[in-house]
Amino acid sequence: MNKDELALYEDAIQGLERCIEVLYGQAMVAADEYMSFVDRVEAKATGWESRSTLQLSCTRKGNHLDLKWTGIRWFGQKNNRQSIRVRIAINEESMTYAKDRLNTFAKEWEIDEVMKTEKKLQSIRRKSKHIVKAIINTRNAIRVLKAQKGDEVEAEEEAVG
Repeated sequence: MNKDELALYEDAIQGLERCIEVLYGQAMVAADEYMSFVDRVEAKATGWESRSTLQLSCTRKGNHLDLKWTGIRWFGQKNNRQSIRVRIAINEESMTYAKDRLNTFAKEWEIDEVMKTEKKLQSIRRKSKHIVKAIINTRNAIRVLKAQKGDEVEAEEEAVG
């Protein structure tokens, strides 16, 4: 097995993992900007009716980024309200949330900011998907390289025997 080739593949994986870190940072910046906007508007508003019922979460587990919107539904009497979180479906092909689905939970004052943020997140999701595929393919190339080493060892043993 060519150690230089293996080192190149491992360096490539590390570089791709750094790309995932950068994308996660970009997602967090977009989420922070959105939340700052919501906080500014809600600080001026009165009553729970004017508060946003849309929640944005950005999480990272390994090389997987989960950038999702969740709706919040309130129920119960005014002095004893409880919330439940509702999953909003994402279009798997375009990797984005449809405006009409987000509009179900977004307040009128926030929908433009939601769509601006979603446009940024869609780009991050798409890049992340390609980078993760590249990591998987590079790991597969390492497996092929290591399997090739096994074939070379068997050929050497046959020549010696």
